[in-house]
Amino acid sequence: MNNFDKIYFKSKAVGRLSSQSLNELKSTLTEIEGSKSKLESEIKATNEQLKKQESELSWINWFPLKLFFQSKIESKKQAIAKTSEVLRKKEQDYENHTLGLEVELTDQLEAAFGTLDDRFSEVLNIKKVWDITTSQSIDRVAERTVANNVIERKEISLKRTSNSKIQCDYKALHLENANGGDLHIFPQFLFVDSGDDFALIDLLDVDVEFTLTNFIESESVPSDAEVVDHTWAMSNKDGSRDKRYTDNYQIPVVQYGELHLSSKSGLNEVYMLSHPESAFNFKEMFDEYKQVLASAGN
Repeated sequence: MNNFDKIYFKSKAVGRLSSQSLNELKSTLTEIEGSKSKLESEIKATNEQLKKQESELSWINWFPLKLFFQSKIESKKQAIAKTSEVLRKKEQDYENHTLGLEVELTDQLEAAFGTLDDRFSEVLNIKKVWDITTSQSIDRVAERTVANNVIERKEISLKRTSNSKIQCDYKALHLENANGGDLHIFPQFLFVDSGDDFALIDLLDVDVEFTLTNFIESESVPSDAEVVDHTWAMSNKDGSRDKRYTDNYQIPVVQYGELHLSSKSGLNEVYMLSHPESAFNFKEMFDEYKQVLASAGN
């Protein structure tokens, strides 16, 4: 394969993706996560202290010795009770360290997000979804193919999910990401989570483009996809079979839909879906939802 430029579909570092309008919210969430991390360490240390105290009590409470250590046994019991209470309060405090968002949507906006969620339900039923990570142009003549480029893709899953960092009445529309942080679509922002960092992107800053593409499918064809043509594993310049290859065989050309999610801050993700109509309906409703969201903010 000739060394044509390879295009990478990968977002910028998660820490640089957030919309400026959401920086204050991100700072608040970062502080909460920092406090949770500190509490995790304190809970671990308190647990270890409690286990040590219980072990010491178990030893001195051994029958031959307990008659001589009654006062010490009582002291250990009191210390264990105190440590247990400290642990309970720390664990309770940890549970409370979550950003609870009171998302207030107008009736029109709630109806629009409900319809977007319905369109996402259609997307969930799609048989195959891939995350496209790269695309590279190729020399068709040298490669004996009718394809204009070759892509790298990885099958991913879509779902609705709650996020451990954010408590919200609405479940996020969750898109896995093969080469970066997963995407979570909430009613007012896109949450990108990479584990050690995160970003909040205003939905008004997110663009979704739809492309209909014919793809030479070397793998099994999904049951909901349409085969629109066939080509040869080795073909002539005009697309006809190259008869120099005796083991030449036909390959189906399948029509897929692609969704490209981008933002000025650096979001850059492309998904390939086996059922184009469902993908297009989601894109159309996403654009409509953005319009309603923009009107609600005025």
